[in-house]
Amino acid sequence: MNAGKKLLATLFTTVIFIICLGSTVYATELDLTEIQPVQEVVTEGTDHAIEDIQEAEKQRIKGQAAEETLFAVKEGQMSDSSDLTKEAALDGQSQVFSIKPKEEEINDGENTKEKSIDKEKTADEKKDEDKKNEEKIEKDKKDEADKKENKKEEKEEKKEKKEKKEKPSYSKEDLRLLAGLIYSEAGNQPYNGMLAVANIVINRAKSSVFAHADTIREVIYDKKWCVQFTVTIKDKKSGKSILDKALECYDTGKFTGSNKGTKKESMQRAIKAAKAALEGENNIGGYLCFRADNKYAASIKKKYDYKMIGNHIFYRTK
Repeated sequence: MNAGKKLLATLFTTVIFIICLGSTVYATELDLTEIQPVQEVVTEGTDHAIEDIQEAEKQRIKGQAAEETLFAVKEGQMSDSSDLTKEAALDGQSQVFSIKPKEEEINDGENTKEKSIDKEKTADEKKDEDKKNEEKIEKDKKDEADKKENKKEEKEEKKEKKEKKEKPSYSKEDLRLLAGLIYSEAGNQPYNGMLAVANIVINRAKSSVFAHADTIREVIYDKKWCVQFTVTIKDKKSGKSILDKALECYDTGKFTGSNKGTKKESMQRAIKAAKAALEGENNIGGYLCFRADNKYAASIKKKYDYKMIGNHIFYRTK
């Protein structure tokens, strides 16, 4: 009978224990007042059974407490381990921090060295650049001087060409023949009259109207249509023309007859006018003919444009 009661009480207690575990309520939280109803239910048990149940419950509670204590100890160890780990981590960080300044010092040193090298490079580059600039300036100056010199030479060449163009070349024979003709045709005329006669000869040498006569000699001795200058006609007795005698005076510088001084001065003016005309001086434009201003000149004045210089009339351009 007692064994059955004990078994029943044990079974009941076990059920209660399982229920407590399922509801996540620890046995330590059970109050003795909660157990009393159980004891009251087992009214049929003896005091000894109740004591056994109480003893078993105490043992269970002690075991639970021991487990909780063990669990707490383990948690404390883990906490200590965590603290140690944290301390180790902090020590590691401090070591890292202590290393970092050294690395920073090394980096600063390298940066300083690099900056110094960069400064040296910059200084060298600046020197090179300054040198190049100086060389460029010198080159530009030289080029400018060369340009000025070339321009000066070109200007001189153009001037020479212009002078050559403006001053046609002529021979000594051209000057001799032209001066002799001027002396023969206009020896008693002023200088402008002499220059005008000289230009008649030169205009004919250039004109298409007298295309058959291209030189000073050809123009003076032209007889295609008729004798162009009567001073070229030879005297039957002496065999010399007026132009031939004038050329002898030009060649020898000697003059015969009276007024030798006047004749000499007239030849000098004729030579001057011949040179001026051969070098391009022109005072009659394109006129091709001239004659003495006498009664035969009236028809010319009616027919052509003309220009009067001294005792001669200059006319006809074609």
